[in-house]
Parts: sequence; C-alpha cells; structure tokens
Amino acid sequence: MMKLGVRAFGGFTIAVMLSVSLASGQGKRLSLQSAIRMAQEQSFEYKVALNRYQSSVWRFRNYNASFLPTLYLDGTIPNYSRAISRITLPSGEDTFVSQNQAYSSLNLGIRQNVALTGGVFSLSSSLNRIDVFGSDRQVSYASTPISVSYYQQTLGYNAFKWLKETEPLRFESSDRQFVADMQRIATQTVTYYFDMLAAQMRLELSAQNLASTDTLYRIATDRFSLGTVAQSDLLQLRLSTLNARRQLTQDSVDAVLAHQQFSRYLLLPEAHYELALPDSTAFFDLTFEQALQYAQENSQEVIDFRLQRLEAEQNLARTKAENGLSFSLQANFGLTNSARRIGGLLQGMENQQQVALGFSVPILDWGYARTQRQQAEADLAMVESQIEQQQLQLEQEVMLYTARWSLHKQQLSVATETRDIAAQNYELEVERFLRGAITINDLNAAQNQKDSAANGYLTALRTYWELYYTLRRLTLFDFENQQKLSFPIAADASNQ
Repeated sequence: MMKLGVRAFGGFTIAVMLSVSLASGQGKRLSLQSAIRMAQEQSFEYKVALNRYQSSVWRFRNYNASFLPTLYLDGTIPNYSRAISRITLPSGEDTFVSQNQAYSSLNLGIRQNVALTGGVFSLSSSLNRIDVFGSDRQVSYASTPISVSYYQQTLGYNAFKWLKETEPLRFESSDRQFVADMQRIATQTVTYYFDMLAAQMRLELSAQNLASTDTLYRIATDRFSLGTVAQSDLLQLRLSTLNARRQLTQDSVDAVLAHQQFSRYLLLPEAHYELALPDSTAFFDLTFEQALQYAQENSQEVIDFRLQRLEAEQNLARTKAENGLSFSLQANFGLTNSARRIGGLLQGMENQQQVALGFSVPILDWGYARTQRQQAEADLAMVESQIEQQQLQLEQEVMLYTARWSLHKQQLSVATETRDIAAQNYELEVERFLRGAITINDLNAAQNQKDSAANGYLTALRTYWELYYTLRRLTLFDFENQQKLSFPIAADASNQ
C-alpha cells in the first residue's frame, strides 16, 4: 500500500510539472541577453538616451561649424519712403521738405571667428543705390568693393578659448553617458527579467506544492480509514491544500502583472514569453585598485568633474573681465566710392579706414564689481568642494561593488548547494512521511526550506547580474574582452 502511494504521488507530481512546463512552453523562449539586447534597441529608455545623444552630436557639430568661414548675403531691396521730414540747413535753421525716395543695398561677405584672439574677422563687398523720385528723377550709387574688418568686444576675455576647452569635454561626456545609459538599461532589464522569472518560479512551485499536498491528502484519507493516520494530521493536510490553492491563485496574478511590466518595458507584443534561467555565470578577478583605475579613465563622472571645474573657472574669468578694466577693439580698412552711374564706381577709389579702441573702468560702483568677483570665486571653491565630495562618493561606490563582487562568488555557490540539498531533503522527507516516520509539520518545514532555497538561489543569481552590469556602468570597461566599453549605435548616430 505504501509503495503504491509513493508511486502515485510521484506520478502525479511529474504530471503536474509537465503540465506547467508545457503551459509555459507555449510562448517564445527568451534569454536574458536577448532581452537586454531588445531593451537596448527598442525600449523607451533607449529612445530617450539616443535622442539625448543625437542632440549632443548636433551641438558639437554646431560648435565645430562656428569656427568655419560663413558666407552671407544680405540687403534691402528696396526701402521706399514718401514723407515730409524735418531737416537742418547749412545755416543751422530747420525746415520741412518733401521726400520721395527709395534706398537699396546689397552686401556680400565672409565672416570668421578667430579662436586664438576671441574676435571676429570679416571680408565684405557692398553696393548701395538711392532713387529720388519726382519731376527730376535722380539716381546715385555708392560702393565698397572690398572691406576688411576685425571686431573684438573684450580684449581680456576670450569666449572662444573656453569653448575650445569645454565643448569637446561636453561631447565626450555625452558619448560616455550614452554607453553608461546602455548599462543602466541592462540593469533595469535584469530587474524586470528576474521579477518575471521569480513570479514564474513561484507559480510553478505553487502548482507543485498544490499537487503534492493534494496527493498527500488523498493518501492520508485512505490511511485514515485504516486508522494509521490521526485526524489532526488529516485536517492539517486539508488546510495545507487549501492554502496551496490560495497561493496558486495569488501567484498566478503576480505572474501576469510581472509579465505585463516586462513586456511594456521592452515594448514586446502581447504574447507569452518563457524566460530561460541565466545560470551560466563567470566571475572575473577584479581588485579595487583596478576598478578605480578603469573608472578614473573611462567613466562619465570624471569628465563631468573636469567640465564643472572649467565652467566655474570660465565664469570667474568672465566676471573679472566684465567688472574690471576692459578694452574693446574695432578696426576696418577698405576702398569706397560714389557715382551717378555704376561704371563710375571703379574710378577714383578712396581709402576707408576706421580704428576704435574703447575702454571701460569702474570708478565708483559701491563694491558691486568686488562682490561679483568674490561670488564667482566662492562658486569656484564650492564647485571644487562638490567635485571632491563626488570623487569620494565614486570611489566608495566602486569599492562597495568591487567588494560585493569578490564575495558573491562564494555566496552564489552556497545558494546553489543549498537549493540542491533542500530539494533532495524534501524528496526524502516525503518518503519518510509516507512511511509514518515524521509528522505533517516536519514535511511542511521541509517544503518551506525547499521553496526558500529556490528563491534564495534566484536572488543570488539576480544579484550576480546586477553587480555585473553595475560594475560595467561604473568603469565603462568590458572585463571579458579587456577593452573599453563602446556601443555601436552611438557611432552610427554620430555619422548621420
């Protein structure tokens, strides 16, 4: 009778496990790496990261274009006016005259920003015409065939020089941020993946536990009729069966919710997906010194530190230039002429020169310039303190995850062995219960240990992948291939 019960119990359990496996196998099988790849190609977070990166690409291209020559054409064709206007005669008297005229102008030029000095160099050519209407129509022309100009607003502050330092760093930061965003997406995918995997595992365990308790209850009912099982044990088994049914219902709902969250994050179509257990783990040796070196060489934070310091120094330099003795320069040289006909513009050209050196110095500003400089200096000191604090936080974060990575190999090994032992122990406890050697409480304890060990193994596996992608994000380093991390989409976007 006992042997038949064991065989019946085992056959029923296998049947339930097969039915659960077949039910889940109706969907598409998806590995963790495939899910991460899909998230890095189609999720909303990827689209946001890509748009942010492409915006930085266009900003950097705009910065490069600002130092290239600009060819422009502007003018007024025509500017017509008819009015009675007040004019001053040579005698000093004012009078009103009727005006009916049109003014037209055309200007073609090349403008170039000079990064070395911070000024603007331009080369232009212009043609102007005035038409006076009336009984005696008159036309006159003025032309400047060539005009060379240079203008610089502040001699003590070169904004282009600072752009040359900050913009390449800003673009490098965005490039590294995109790669780091891909690692963040991978980490978030790990979270949703294991949430769904844990929900599926709990559902399978609930189905197995219900099958086990239901089979044990039927066997105990037969043995109760023979007087070999106490009524309290029979009632306890019945209660365990009801609890198992309730837990199966709850886990079914949780599995559906986890599946929806996973599918929405990856923008997957409405279909069932069977997730594969990513248990192929490989631990690489990594010391804190190595991880910190990779972080200092590759991470986005280090670039941001340099950029923040440069921007604070730029603000201080601009404040000093604007609130102290400052100079501006404007110079122009060209050839010009005026005539009644266009053909006469090239005859008798005259030189045109202009040089203006302006200056500004505050005499009495009630301490405004001094407080502006002190504020800028305080801002620079604050930024340096913040950078020092952020650097320390980065080192602490690298140290924490490096230490956790070094210890997790043993923790994962313990979790794996615990899971296997708990599963074997539960099978043995079932046989012992059927022989009457233990009580139902002992069997429930073994079942709880089995479920807890399975959940513990899955948690340890989740932690492994979270640590793996967190270390990649902190260091932007590919430890398997021993090279700096890159993402091909970034290169493609920059070449668009």
